[in-house]
Amino acid sequence: MNDNPDLIIYKIGEDQSPSSIRWADFLDSKNEATSRFFIQALSPKSEQLQHWLKAVDADPLIMDRCIDTDIISGAFFYERMVMLKLPLIKHWQSARHAEITIICLKNTLIILGEEFLFPRNSFLPNELFLSMCRQMNITGMLFALLDGLIDHSSDLTLQMRRAVDKLENDMLDCGGEFGKRLLDYNRDLAHFEIALEAKHRTLTALLTVETPPIDQSTIHEPLRDVIAHIEHSQRYVDRIEDRLSELQHHVTLILQEKTNQRLRILTVLTAIFMPLTLLAGIYGMNFRHMPELYWRYGYPLVLFIMLGIAIGLLSYFAKKGWFR
Repeated sequence: MNDNPDLIIYKIGEDQSPSSIRWADFLDSKNEATSRFFIQALSPKSEQLQHWLKAVDADPLIMDRCIDTDIISGAFFYERMVMLKLPLIKHWQSARHAEITIICLKNTLIILGEEFLFPRNSFLPNELFLSMCRQMNITGMLFALLDGLIDHSSDLTLQMRRAVDKLENDMLDCGGEFGKRLLDYNRDLAHFEIALEAKHRTLTALLTVETPPIDQSTIHEPLRDVIAHIEHSQRYVDRIEDRLSELQHHVTLILQEKTNQRLRILTVLTAIFMPLTLLAGIYGMNFRHMPELYWRYGYPLVLFIMLGIAIGLLSYFAKKGWFR
């Protein structure tokens, strides 16, 4: 697995500065008491995963959970390790949220996912990676990572609110495009809420169990604060869902009003043209004895009468407020 592009290994020494190392170097130094390691892997195949999990002395029972994509998010505890599966929320408008697997060993933190979180091609700030490296143990590194992921989710919640605020301001220009945006927001918000629930379930499970290599004495209170942030985001999402429901109700009323306005105009036009159509129908009949047909001023007189009827009806409907 040397120089594997799907694997990044960092060694964090006593000076708390990360240095990238090769797989062979990791195997030689993995038992150093003063060093910590941070490994990122891109969804390895089962044979490859089994090989390096065995190399880091991971519990063999974890293998099935790592490769099974149908396992729901949660925290799983073994004799010498802890495994977390939780969604990776990159953007609140994503229809699908990829999952990451976090494995905590005595001196090694491992992340399996579809992309590297650090230091390149990442939506997370590099300061989060440096903050993880400054921690004194794996428990601190895990908490820093979880705290950064939850902070990012909180930022996405604020982005969601701003998007809904803009949607509300655009409501007066409502039409087919606005309705589509509203439906898209409802769908994306539902996926975002499911991902938040999965994170909450995972961290709550982590909070309740005392097992190595997690030191609950150092992580318990900070973790409760992180869970409180998730619960705040969940309540925030609930309020945004209520706003979207109200917006949808308002849009329905606006569309109904526009439909009624069009029907009102069509009714006015129909009322105006009905007497005109009657006159046209009368003089369109092919009877032999119709004296007006032979009168010199019959045609302009009928046109004048039809114009007078149209103007009179328009004035009447305008006074009644049908065009407002």
